[in-house]
Amino acid sequence: MPRKTNTKILKENLIFCEGRDEQEFLIQYLNSTALSREPFFSNDIQVIDFGGNSELAKKLAVLKNMDGFEKVTSLLIIRDAETDAETACLEIQHALGKNNLPVPQKPHCWKGEKLKVGFLLFPVLHDCAKEGTLEDLCLSILADPSADDTLNEINLFLERLESCCQKSFSRIFKAKLHTYFSVHNDFVSLKIGEAAAAGAFDWNNAALASLKNFLQEVLR
Repeated sequence: MPRKTNTKILKENLIFCEGRDEQEFLIQYLNSTALSREPFFSNDIQVIDFGGNSELAKKLAVLKNMDGFEKVTSLLIIRDAETDAETACLEIQHALGKNNLPVPQKPHCWKGEKLKVGFLLFPVLHDCAKEGTLEDLCLSILADPSADDTLNEINLFLERLESCCQKSFSRIFKAKLHTYFSVHNDFVSLKIGEAAAAGAFDWNNAALASLKNFLQEVLR
C-alpha cells in the first residue's frame, strides 16, 4: 500500500502532491480494485504531501536532502490548476528548476533519465491542462448512477441561495462537492479521502485513465 508519511522515503517512485485531501485521494485510487491487477500501483509508489503550492520549491529542497532520495527513480508532482493552468505549470517548472531537477516542458511529460520527473494538474490530469481543482474531478467521477440528477438539484439550491439570500460561494467547487456528501448518509461530514475510502468515487472512470497511463510510463 502506498505510504503517506512525509518524513521518510520508502519507495523509489514518489508522488508529491498538494495537501492532505489530494494525498488521501491518490492513496485510495492507487489501492483501488481498478488498479489491483498491477501490483506496481499499490506496492511501489509513495504519496507525499508537500503542503500549499507556495511551499513547493522549499519542500522539494527538503525532499532532495532526505535519506533515500538518491534511490528515487520517478517523481510526479500533482496540484490543482486553480484559476490559471498556465501559471500553475510555470510555478511547478520554476520550483523544479530552482532545485536543479529535470523540468518537463508541459504536463503529462516525463523528463530525465536516472530520475524521471513529471507533473500533472487537477482536474484533467493530462497534457491539455485547464483550470479547476481536485473537487472538480471528484464531481465528475461520482459512483452513484443518479449523481447527475443530485448535482442538478444542488446547483439550483446554491443558485437560489446566491440570488435570494445573498450568499456568496468563493469556492463553489467545494460547496458543490460537500453538499453532495451531506445528502448521502455514507458520506456526511467526510473529507475527500474519507469519502473515497467509503466508496464515493468510480475508480474505473475514464477521467482517471490519463493518470494511470502516465504512471505506467515510468516502467517502460
